[in-house]
Amino acid sequence: MTHIFAKHCLLKIVLFILILPIEQVYSQSQESPCPRNQPVLTYHSKTNNIFLFGGFCSTTKKRLNDLWKFDGKKWELVKSKMAPTPRSGHAMVYDSFRDRLIVFGGKNQQRELLNDLWSWDGTNWTLLSNEGPTPRQSHRIAFNSDNGDIFLFGGSNISKQSLNDTWIFRNGKWKRLTPKQSPAPRFQHTLSYDQQRKKMVLFGGGHRDDNGKTIYGDTWEWSISQGWMLKDENTKMARDHHAMAYDPDSKKIMLFGGYNKGYLGDTWSWNGKKWILKTTEGPARAGKPGLIFNTLEKSMMLFGGGNNENMYLMDFWQFNSTANSWNPHIKK
Repeated sequence: MTHIFAKHCLLKIVLFILILPIEQVYSQSQESPCPRNQPVLTYHSKTNNIFLFGGFCSTTKKRLNDLWKFDGKKWELVKSKMAPTPRSGHAMVYDSFRDRLIVFGGKNQQRELLNDLWSWDGTNWTLLSNEGPTPRQSHRIAFNSDNGDIFLFGGSNISKQSLNDTWIFRNGKWKRLTPKQSPAPRFQHTLSYDQQRKKMVLFGGGHRDDNGKTIYGDTWEWSISQGWMLKDENTKMARDHHAMAYDPDSKKIMLFGGYNKGYLGDTWSWNGKKWILKTTEGPARAGKPGLIFNTLEKSMMLFGGGNNENMYLMDFWQFNSTANSWNPHIKK
């Protein structure tokens, strides 16, 4: 009995060490972020800055925990004494209720999966929780701008099993939700909050098992009253590693690119009933490019991702909603 207790205590100590904040690991250049696989970024609506955190640097082959902000003209490295451990495959959102960035999970440099939840208040990083959802990567979180919840779905665990659990972080604690039905287990999907219709929208993603990989083209919505509801199933749209965000101007969810037997560059909008194709011409890429709505410039902006030459990109594109076309972003 004493042996079991000692082993349990040792495990807790190891897990605690894994999530301790450490010094920031920077890329080779401190003038701009290094190219990285699956860039994780979010839009800070209060300051009109785009924030990028961590990821796997393609030049140093290391996972980072650097924080950058882009003001529309240039990148600036945001330094802090301590930061969450370097990681990739994590998720980040902006909590507009509390004016803070939220980072959850991912994979560290030792290839161990994480389940720590952090906030950044503009100056300091704070560990909010390391209990609740199991360690994972390639999951998605979204912020409910009506009630302040952080919403989590899916991902992949240490055994490379796809997940389909649903969680919310509310009042400082994680709570697992138990809906009557759920989307199939998946990773590398997208999740966004539809402010107009007050629903979480989930699209696509992949699932891998002994029979190989399945790529989904289904659309699900979550509401407090109904839980998960399947709204559309379109195998022709199936993809993973794509990008999705809410456009408050058109009051529609926008979807871009991804991968399915090739790199995609199409753009779609979701009206609650069906997907509407906006254009098939865009910067073809996957590797989870970032997609955000820039309220200052009143347009959707696309960042980074990977192309069919296995290059990780760090460019910005801007969507013209009148002409339904993508153009390289001009730094003003």
